[in-house]
Amino acid sequence: MNRRKFLKSASASVVASSILNMGEVLANTQVESEEYRALVCVFLYGGMDNHDTIIPYDTDSYNKWAQIRQPLLSQYQTKRDLTGLVPINTPDRFLTRRFALPPEMAGIANLYQTGKLSIVGNVGPLLEPVTASAIKADTAKLPSRLFSHNDQQSTWMSGKAEGAQYGWAGRLNDALISSGAQQANTFSAVTTSSAGLLVTGTNTTPYHVTDGKAATIDVLEQFADNDEVQAHFSALGHQTNHVLQQDVSTKTSQSFDANDMYNRAISGQTLTIPTFPKTPLGRQLESVTKAIAIRDQLQTKRQIFVVAMGGFDTHSEQVRSLPRLQTALDGALTAFNTAMESMGLSKNVTLFTASDFGRTLAINGDGTDHGWGAHHFVMGGAINGGTIFGDIPQAEFNHELDAGSGRLIPTMAVDQYAASLGSWLGLDENALNTVFPNLSKFGQAPNLFV
Repeated sequence: MNRRKFLKSASASVVASSILNMGEVLANTQVESEEYRALVCVFLYGGMDNHDTIIPYDTDSYNKWAQIRQPLLSQYQTKRDLTGLVPINTPDRFLTRRFALPPEMAGIANLYQTGKLSIVGNVGPLLEPVTASAIKADTAKLPSRLFSHNDQQSTWMSGKAEGAQYGWAGRLNDALISSGAQQANTFSAVTTSSAGLLVTGTNTTPYHVTDGKAATIDVLEQFADNDEVQAHFSALGHQTNHVLQQDVSTKTSQSFDANDMYNRAISGQTLTIPTFPKTPLGRQLESVTKAIAIRDQLQTKRQIFVVAMGGFDTHSEQVRSLPRLQTALDGALTAFNTAMESMGLSKNVTLFTASDFGRTLAINGDGTDHGWGAHHFVMGGAINGGTIFGDIPQAEFNHELDAGSGRLIPTMAVDQYAASLGSWLGLDENALNTVFPNLSKFGQAPNLFV
């Protein structure tokens, strides 16, 4: 293999590993003794059906919901009648209304009932508060390209449609660095998925982990005994006056060092963690758990992780796919909670969910279509558990929060949801308003934490 061909085949692997904004963490400095905190985002690609996750449970509301969803309900193998659902405690402000989770999410329901998890209702991207009347009058200022998967995934992560460079979690980490609450650290933003935009900032680069280990440039293994090839990647910066080559070489060398540091710490880990489900999400959250366990070796006191789970675009055959997805989500989240508790870190780690959008209340035959607002979970020992933040609109059509076909108009902006998480990480109001310039339009962020 000639040099040009080798560089071409290696370049894709270089991108998959970690071309990093780094150096500080490898200097053998000590992390300050401040309490460790981490956020873990579980991004649900495709748009999880909010109407079939937080389900009306009082008789009147349930009957309205069931009448609309009857063609689907009649096909579920695990029945979603009142006797099959898992009821949860409902805050008094909902008056006579009650809610339940589907039977596949009994573990999450138990976490809610025991104060370890809460629900954040009707969250979504907003530029300003919106009503159905304003949309009909064409006076509402709406996020760009609503109901588009790629654009709304990007909007959830960054506030902008597809093509955005920086995500809000990455900007939160940038703000932590600027405030002095966080030293610049290679391992402060970690992703096991394709959702790296969320944790990308101007001074924050996502660090990629696959199957519990740092990504590696596998093609180099073919040239382990080739001194010329190894020298090219380890010392090119010292052998050329070409500035771009020097920069690439430096970044590549730093990536090798960081990956070696990470993998050595993982391989030297002696902690026994609870068993995780052998599902894609279960394996990712197991990787996050292992990364948290080596936080001292990685010398970081603030971390943001993002993992992902796909398959939620249930336009058809929802009765087959959604229960399976909900079962996988339930198993992974309950295992992660058990792991954090066993490590004594439940109060130090907060997990939250996000998704492209919710789905329509109306059905299209055997599935549902793209929505807007959705309901999400936030979990951990630091949260105000066993409650519902925000609103759960009625399961009916043609109200002021119906954008059409039961697409919920969000009553809580992603900015508010994210700002509450950022506040817990240690950012003050000024920093949060800088990261989320529209935040003042929506009032105070919910206080998700005790």
